[in-house]
Parts: sequence; C-alpha cells; structure tokens
Amino acid sequence: MAFVWSRPAAPSAGSISLVCAIVVAQVAIAGVVVCLMALLSVEQAVAALWGAAVCVLPTALFARAAGSRRGARRLLAYGVAKSAVTMALMALCVAGLRPSPLGFFAALAAVHLAYAIVPLMDAAPRRSRLNAAAEHRAWEVG
Repeated sequence: MAFVWSRPAAPSAGSISLVCAIVVAQVAIAGVVVCLMALLSVEQAVAALWGAAVCVLPTALFARAAGSRRGARRLLAYGVAKSAVTMALMALCVAGLRPSPLGFFAALAAVHLAYAIVPLMDAAPRRSRLNAAAEHRAWEVG
C-alpha cells in the first residue's frame, strides 16, 4: 500500500494519506498494548486504554483537518493545536483519573512509535523501486 504525503487530486485505489496510516497504526498498536496490559491486570489495561486515547484522539482530529484543508500555515496551526490538545489530555488524565503509571505511559510511548514506524514502512519499498529503475536504466545504457 502506498502512502501519499499530501492529499492527491484524485485518490487512487489502495492509497491512503500518511497521517491516516499513522492513525490506523496507532489504533492497532493501542489494541496490542491494551491486550498485553490486560494480562497483568484490568487496572493496567484501563490505564493503557487512557494512555492510547490521549495520543490517538488528537492525531485522528488532526488527520481529518489536514485532509480537508490545504496550506502550510493551516497545517502548522493544526499541528500545534494537536500537540496542545495532547498535552492537555495527558494532564487531565494523570491529574483527574490517576491511571496506573505502567499501563498509561507504556501505551503512550508505544502509540507514539507509530510516528516513526509508518514512514519507514513506505521508505523501503520506495527505495527498492528506485534501485530497480536505476538498474534498468544502467542495462539500457550499457
């Protein structure tokens, strides 16, 4: 599946934006972490659920806004707002709900890894396509 860095004029079948791919990966990672924490205790699983929600909800809102609007200033403003909402949700959860620290911060850290993992998943196939094209041109020249 190919990721598109910006919103395409005519979306092709099988491609989603990078931000949407990050949200999907975050939800998948959150599910795995919550299940793993459920093996320890229900309290850990609930804390992991809150930790994942702190990260996934602002990212999903940002993905929706980034997909519908264009422009660097708006995108930057949405990114700053996403970070502020994430920090506010984290402060509210820690202060108000008092979740178990292991589950909460393990899920928060694991879900944040999606920002690094998803772009790398698309980089390897792109690199191999570029290498194959370069080899093809080398055979044509030689």
